[in-house]
Amino acid sequence: MILDPDNPRFYDSKSLLKEFVRQSTVCHGCRRCFNYCDSFPTLFKKTDEKGPGALTLEDVEEVASKCFHCNMCFVNCPYTPPHEFSMDFPRILEWGWLYFRTVKGVPLKESLMSLTDGIPLIRKLGKVGREAYKVLSGYAGVQEDAPQLEISERGFLEEFRENDVSNPVAKVVLFHTCLVENFFPEIGKDLVEVYTKLGIKVVAANFKCCGAPFLDSGNAWGLKRNAEHNAKLIREFVNKGYDVVCPIPTCTLMVTKEYSHLLKDVPKVYDAMEFLLKLKKEGKVNIKGEKPLKALYHPPCHLRYLGVGQPGVQLLRGVKVEVERVDKGCSGIDGGWGLRHYDTAKRVGKGMMDAFKDGKADVFVTECPLAGMQITKATGVKPKHPISLLKEAL
Repeated sequence: MILDPDNPRFYDSKSLLKEFVRQSTVCHGCRRCFNYCDSFPTLFKKTDEKGPGALTLEDVEEVASKCFHCNMCFVNCPYTPPHEFSMDFPRILEWGWLYFRTVKGVPLKESLMSLTDGIPLIRKLGKVGREAYKVLSGYAGVQEDAPQLEISERGFLEEFRENDVSNPVAKVVLFHTCLVENFFPEIGKDLVEVYTKLGIKVVAANFKCCGAPFLDSGNAWGLKRNAEHNAKLIREFVNKGYDVVCPIPTCTLMVTKEYSHLLKDVPKVYDAMEFLLKLKKEGKVNIKGEKPLKALYHPPCHLRYLGVGQPGVQLLRGVKVEVERVDKGCSGIDGGWGLRHYDTAKRVGKGMMDAFKDGKADVFVTECPLAGMQITKATGVKPKHPISLLKEAL
């Protein structure tokens, strides 16, 4: 699949349709993913009516428009590589989505959700800026009953100070993400505190948004521009002997999975909890502490797609947290898409939301702050990132 708008093959609509028909033929005979996003009911309605061989480019566009990039169809597909069918349905939908949005243009309203670089300027306006952001969000299509992202009073980088660690067991640069920078700085602060206690040197850099909002809106050029900027910085730090960690699974996924379709030789970015568990297994950190309470845990879709297990759960259980997994599927948010299509997001996330509403625990936990917004919507309780709960235990 070709996601790079600088590649002439990106615009080869015949190849796009051919690959879409090939993969849709496999999906038509399998249907394991019938109850995921609306892409699949839409696809199966079409293939039942006329067969997968009669699918058109218009069908590609319609099916792709229903996808919110959770990647659960890839995680649960029995025909992904190395199987000879070599299925990667999320990528063919991404190609179709980016292709049509590049050819036809991205609607102005939807593009507003991608302009994360402007949020620090809005923050400087104080209360007036925050109220203006709510108005802009509504204009961008965020539904009134959807959870609302609230700009933090101060950005993460405003308060970040390089930690003073002598003889560090590891050195990391924090890919802190625009979510942490603009909306959830406490996640970044807690990460730095935990890493410092464990003897890990942490530095920060001028990273841009991972590009997920550009993927959501179909802006292939914006996605590649941010990917190039971030990949350059990542390479520079890796060449200096740093590892790269990220606390948000969606952003880690973008760098480790999506950038590879746009750029060459992007170094590995670790999930922040994955990196801690790695150091623990290597005997480089000794995580002592106890937090004897019960937690309900939502495993983010994008963490599952990363294929690194659930390191946050393992680390929390190591400090006496009783963790119960609530594996009820996707939250349905997935960034701007879910906020703009909240009726669909509510339906997709209902199983998860009901499970937390009915669940009994001392604390709710998830690495995904956007899924956390759904949990808060259902329960009135704000979940914690595993790194924050780990901080309390140390």
